[in-house]
Amino acid sequence: MKIYNFITTCTIAIVIFLTGCQEKKQTPITDNKPFVATLNVRENSMDFVDENGEELTKWNFNKMYTGGFLHTDGDTLVLYGPEADGVDFYSVKTGKIGRTIKTGKGIVNGTYIRSISKIAFADKNRNEIRFFDGKGRETNSVKTDNYPMAMAADDQHLYVAAFQGERLSVINLNTIKITDEIAIPSSSVGMLLREDEKELWIGGHGVGNKAKSFISVFSLKDRALKEEIPAPLMPVDFYENKQGIYALSHGTNMLYRFNHDKQLIQKIEVGANPFSINFFHGKLIVAGFDSEELYWIDPDSLKIEMTTKVGKGPFVIFVREKVK
Repeated sequence: MKIYNFITTCTIAIVIFLTGCQEKKQTPITDNKPFVATLNVRENSMDFVDENGEELTKWNFNKMYTGGFLHTDGDTLVLYGPEADGVDFYSVKTGKIGRTIKTGKGIVNGTYIRSISKIAFADKNRNEIRFFDGKGRETNSVKTDNYPMAMAADDQHLYVAAFQGERLSVINLNTIKITDEIAIPSSSVGMLLREDEKELWIGGHGVGNKAKSFISVFSLKDRALKEEIPAPLMPVDFYENKQGIYALSHGTNMLYRFNHDKQLIQKIEVGANPFSINFFHGKLIVAGFDSEELYWIDPDSLKIEMTTKVGKGPFVIFVREKVK
């Protein structure tokens, strides 16, 4: 009898444990509803907000996601983190995980490359860029400098900045091989690819007690540093539209607006420790990591027009304007 009770108790405990480890179904969002969402890394959650700044729903996770992107279908959220064993593909309209790619730990960034219909993941444990096809199969991998993280792609190349190294790897998307390497500052974070101008903007934290106070602009034609634009301190994210180029520096909580000739037009202090910027419903959206708010900013005046409270540690912003 005692043995039976012991086995029963252990079985119940295992079931509870396994149930707790599984991701529950999240509250779905209709497939035509626009939203802006934040991935909140201090509480493993995601807030979905509508165009009026009102919360649509909140998802809570059992996994520690630190990054992700919304796929081109407008429905699939691709979520990952260096401590997660795989990459999860959520459907917004069902609230369920549709697929998981078992990558192992170490994924710190990902991007869909339309020209080759593959997703590239940056793996800091392997120091590799790993390519996966639409069926979730790994097709290629490329060794990089230490801790590949920031990435951007055009039709022909994938550009990868190593966070702990001092090289930018240029991967040819036809051969999936590195064809060039460019010297960059260590601790590089944030990347803006300007295809028409054939240049790449790279931000960063700096090294040791010397914070980075400028944006490094590289010529993709000459494969060399072109100029440095002041943006103190620690520029970490960028956004460009017809109204200008916006740079977010989390070391000083500053948002800078440059014209397309790289001249500073305006600046404003926004949030507390902001890390991410995006554009939604005609407004710039900035996430304050420590203030735990979204800031809705007029792109012309840089006036903060509205704030929305979100979860702890908003680190990534996702935007869905319309679903075709």
